[in-house]
Amino acid sequence: MKGHLESLQQAHPNFHLQVCYSNPTEKDVEGVDYHHRGRIDLQLLRSTLKLMRYQFYVCGPRQMMETLVPALAEWGVATNDIYYESFGPASLIKHENLTRQVTKGETAFQAFTITFSKSGKSIPWDPGADSLLEFAESQGIEVESGCRAGSCGSCQTGLAAGEVDYNQAPDADMDSGHCLLCITTPKSDLTLVA
Repeated sequence: MKGHLESLQQAHPNFHLQVCYSNPTEKDVEGVDYHHRGRIDLQLLRSTLKLMRYQFYVCGPRQMMETLVPALAEWGVATNDIYYESFGPASLIKHENLTRQVTKGETAFQAFTITFSKSGKSIPWDPGADSLLEFAESQGIEVESGCRAGSCGSCQTGLAAGEVDYNQAPDADMDSGHCLLCITTPKSDLTLVA
């Protein structure tokens, strides 16, 4: 999409493109490949927009929606000037860390060990994590991801051992022996090909 957006900017004088990279690579050059390091936030909007009324059209993953949409409202943007489309049905639901009573004979979530075969890391599952993708990222394990809602299939990862629970039905097609990390939590100890 970047090339298409750049062509729109060249064709339309009132189209101003600001590209943000939250995690640029060593090959990415600021000012050439992207304009801002970091995620889109209210501070960026305040520094790049002239002071006037705007309509905001926001589309993105849950973390972006849960921060940017309320920040716009707190900034004083009228709710009828904020339009959003979230990736997946639960993108604007704030998940609370669930505590669970462990009954006799039941295994606690904390007992699950998640092994990432490529890095060789074996880490106890954090029951406060919303998904295996969030958990992997919190442990410094890079996993390709896109929609973060089971639709694009970017985070499809080999499941070498164990079982997962899906938070929702996946929309993306998956290869046999794989799971979508963005919408799963462990059902047992896991070995992931990541």
